Amino acid sequence: MMDQRGGLGWSALLMVAALSIGSCGDEGPGLRGEPVRVGVIVSLTGGLAPVGPHLANSAEQVAREINSAGGLLGGRPLELVVVDDQTDPDQAAVVARQLVEEEGVVAVIGSLASSASIEAQAITGAAGVPQVSCCSTSPDLTNAQPETDRYLFRTVPSDLLQAVVVARQAEEMGCTRLGILHQNDSYGNPFGEAVETNFRGLGGTVAVRVPFQDGRPSYTSQVQMVADATPDCIALVAFPVDGGTILRDWDGLAGAPEVTWIGTDGIKDSGFPEAAGRAEIVDGVMGTAPIVEPDTPFFNRYAAAYEATYSEPVGIFGGNQYDAAALVALAIEAAGSTDGTAIRDALFEVSRGDEDTFFGPGELSFALQRIRQGRPVNYEGAGGSVDFDEFGNVVSNYEIWRYDAAEDAFVRTSVIQASEIQ
Repeated sequence: MMDQRGGLGWSALLMVAALSIGSCGDEGPGLRGEPVRVGVIVSLTGGLAPVGPHLANSAEQVAREINSAGGLLGGRPLELVVVDDQTDPDQAAVVARQLVEEEGVVAVIGSLASSASIEAQAITGAAGVPQVSCCSTSPDLTNAQPETDRYLFRTVPSDLLQAVVVARQAEEMGCTRLGILHQNDSYGNPFGEAVETNFRGLGGTVAVRVPFQDGRPSYTSQVQMVADATPDCIALVAFPVDGGTILRDWDGLAGAPEVTWIGTDGIKDSGFPEAAGRAEIVDGVMGTAPIVEPDTPFFNRYAAAYEATYSEPVGIFGGNQYDAAALVALAIEAAGSTDGTAIRDALFEVSRGDEDTFFGPGELSFALQRIRQGRPVNYEGAGGSVDFDEFGNVVSNYEIWRYDAAEDAFVRTSVIQASEIQ
């Protein structure tokens, strides 16, 4: 268990170390020498707890492949050190410092929440340790570090793009008075503001925009403020548990107006209907999300291997997490060392190499062989293209989804190409 404010207890540290060594599969051929240690910051408790475990598994899946292929840097095993940030930005800084200063990691994968990644990057960036997030979508990450000297990357696009999609979807659904409920943090604030700006730009009226603190047991006062503004649609920027709680509280309001809910990627998880208490409460909720589960050979290969290994379906951003771990591993090999700056530079190289040198999930052993031959690779992700720009950002297509209570599933209803948004 996590100590409440002081990071991992010693017993938990020993457990994490044992898991990180023993969870990477059978030892590959010729593994020897000191492990190459990479930190993985996930949320195993708090608002994103429903998402964290499968993301830890997706990173572990990469370690299994790498170690089965002989490890890194002449046969050194890749070892993951998994820590819990409790979906708390302050705790993210605590565990990031622990990973860098005590665990000796050469790179960090994480975190999930944008606010947590921003706090962590203040530690990793100052130490010259590359950090790659699978899931942090806030525009604030773009300017968190300078363009010319950045150690922060992500394998999911910025919410500035998704805000355009949310506003357009609201307009297409006939919304005229949009209410906006968003988390009061570095994820929710710029996202909510961008939705407002884009919807107003389309000629719509924003009836009210209400920020809220995550992790509360009830949001009755916030949903009453929105109801009082009489919107016909509500855009919801939240995490799964908070999103479900908000829909539950809305359902309990007396005289609440009939509205159309438009969610975002943050609630597209089974924890959303679970927190609502009854799936029927969130039935028909529409939403937007970057397409992180594209119907491509690379994603399908990742998903099949994941399900065969863990006996469960992949979760949201699982492919992006796999991509973050794969890019880190390939960059370490391409750098030829554990030097942070060399790994940082190599991340750009392995993400956007020659067009005829694509490698993806299930092909990491071949990519390693090519790197050892001194030849370039272009990693193509399970979650889509991961060509890092100068700010460590990527782009993707987006989907419109609808939650179907009868199927207990988020159903894709349409696709919006990235070229239509930028």
